[in-house]
Amino acid sequence: SKERCTRSSYQEVGGRLMTRSVLSTLAIADSAISTAKVANNAITTAKLPADFSNGITFYETMRMTASLAGSGGDINEAFESTDTGNPAKKLIGGSGMSASSGIFTFPATGMYLLLTGVRYYAGADISYNAHTIKTSNDNFSSNDIEAAQTFSSWGNRTGTSYEAMHCNYVFDCENTSTHKFKMRYASTGTITVAGNTDANETYVTVIRLGDT
Repeated sequence: SKERCTRSSYQEVGGRLMTRSVLSTLAIADSAISTAKVANNAITTAKLPADFSNGITFYETMRMTASLAGSGGDINEAFESTDTGNPAKKLIGGSGMSASSGIFTFPATGMYLLLTGVRYYAGADISYNAHTIKTSNDNFSSNDIEAAQTFSSWGNRTGTSYEAMHCNYVFDCENTSTHKFKMRYASTGTITVAGNTDANETYVTVIRLGDT
């Protein structure tokens, strides 16, 4: 009948008759929606925050494997990906950071957080030491910027003194062939910058925060 046909388009919810089209959007409890019930293709970019940039897709720690000594220069001994102590890393297509003569290359473009640590020691009076993150947008051909820097000092002491410096910087890698960084050190005396293949002494942790 016409009445049965009409009523079939409605459903009683809470003592009220509601059209099924309204029911589909209003009468479903929030607790009834689980992740498993939402199809992957149902999430579109229109439902994401305007500043969403794919999230953290990469992180890796590189450490210097041998020590170097001097009063300043690039920290350019060999670097390796940390491989002791059950390290966590997330690579991009199997590719991680690479370093050649102290210059670091990224595996992909993006916004990266650089967290560096430098351990050093000397048996001498040192009025100051410096550690710098330097960046470039032309593979250090002419563009060579002191992006971040930190200082320390131990003054007049007897025997061997040990200290560590830490620095951080957020870098926009727009092109992996040209946008790179390196680490430097400087001192008023001769110091040893410590490297180790079994533990992180002089190192950098690189975290990709999102797209460029």
